[in-house]
Amino acid sequence: MDDTAPKGTMTKDFPVFDCDSHVVEPPAVWDEYVPAKSRAWVKTQFCFHTDSDLLFINGRVVPAARERSNAAEVGWARWNKVEVGKLTPGTEAWKAKFGRLLGCRDPNARLSDMNALGTDQVMLFPTWFVRLALLRDPAAAVILARAYNDWIQDYCAADRKRLFPCGVLPLQSVEGSIDELRRIAKLGFKAAAVRPCFWNGRYPTLPEFDPLWREFESLGIVLAMHTFPSREALTGDWAKRMAEARGTSGQGLLFTDESVVYSPGQFVSNITSAMDPGIDASETLGFVMEAMTWVTTVVMTGWLDKFPKLKAAVLESNASWLPMVLGRSKNFLDLFAFQRDNRPIRDPHEAFYERCSIGFESDETLIYRLWDLFEGVAIWSSDYPHHDAEDAWDALEHMAELKVPDAVQRALLGENARKLYGIEPVLRVRERIGDYQPALLPW
Repeated sequence: MDDTAPKGTMTKDFPVFDCDSHVVEPPAVWDEYVPAKSRAWVKTQFCFHTDSDLLFINGRVVPAARERSNAAEVGWARWNKVEVGKLTPGTEAWKAKFGRLLGCRDPNARLSDMNALGTDQVMLFPTWFVRLALLRDPAAAVILARAYNDWIQDYCAADRKRLFPCGVLPLQSVEGSIDELRRIAKLGFKAAAVRPCFWNGRYPTLPEFDPLWREFESLGIVLAMHTFPSREALTGDWAKRMAEARGTSGQGLLFTDESVVYSPGQFVSNITSAMDPGIDASETLGFVMEAMTWVTTVVMTGWLDKFPKLKAAVLESNASWLPMVLGRSKNFLDLFAFQRDNRPIRDPHEAFYERCSIGFESDETLIYRLWDLFEGVAIWSSDYPHHDAEDAWDALEHMAELKVPDAVQRALLGENARKLYGIEPVLRVRERIGDYQPALLPW
């Protein structure tokens, strides 16, 4: 960042890569990209977009108006979070104050928003399709994953040097996932997303998934372990209790009572949703706990060494907790070496730093204070267009305040991510745009 620029302006002379930004899937994914012969049936298995008040899941229909109101499309970085939090999502007052960003669906609007956010390039993740794990039918999952990947590929055609798609996989079928991974690799995808949680009785580190991770290795695709809110009720009894606590006018954000997904963060979410007042705590610890669980699992079991060429990224989990988890894992690996007959497991610090990256957001100032621990593995994300989004200028301000070296700023804000994904740099944004209003979707 140029500290000599006139007061009130900000400039930069290096390209910023946003490692984790989102689209919000429009109706077109189901209406145009799912084959016509399968469309009616597939919609009964999984269909949700924020133009609708209903979630179709596994042949059921679940009212989803509250989930629609969770601000998936209102994350403009300069909208004050305190003001966002004062208004009830979905009400007329809320709609009048905050708009849905067109850029989450329209690539040209997004490119304009990226210019204002200080972002030169971006890896794009889904929003609702991260919940494909809720789906039980493998055949429907295969069709939907392909439809989403085709849609996001077309979205990125607006500028393939700045917009990069992260794929989704039908993990209900390992064979179907391998086929889809091979297909999107031929299309130029650099990464595919997997949620690090327990779904349909399985966890991604279990042996049945080994052929898929070997395919990631072979193709050079990054395994993007992306966390998500944990709102599902753990049991039918808890679903009833949570619904009763919210009442007919409550502001709980139960997505569905499908109990096919288990996340460590779900416990916190269930307890707070069943209290009075019902509070949505799914994002407070849910993201962090999912990611911490996966990292602890793979470094303490030596799982990463089963796939010596696999590259993995931990995303939307924050990063400040990483030194603690690696330190605790090393401590107890040493203490319980006898349990594995003293077979060696690599130092968790060495394993993670050699093979993995971790996403952080602009307001994580601890990353800047401990920059020497993160300079080789941390990759910046905006989380646009979600309600907790931050922009690159915020990160640059914090880094300047805490005197992060220029070379480290470049690494954290772009070089690490481009190296991970194998992407050439593009510099399009040099100066902060002062007076900018993003294009909005109609309510």
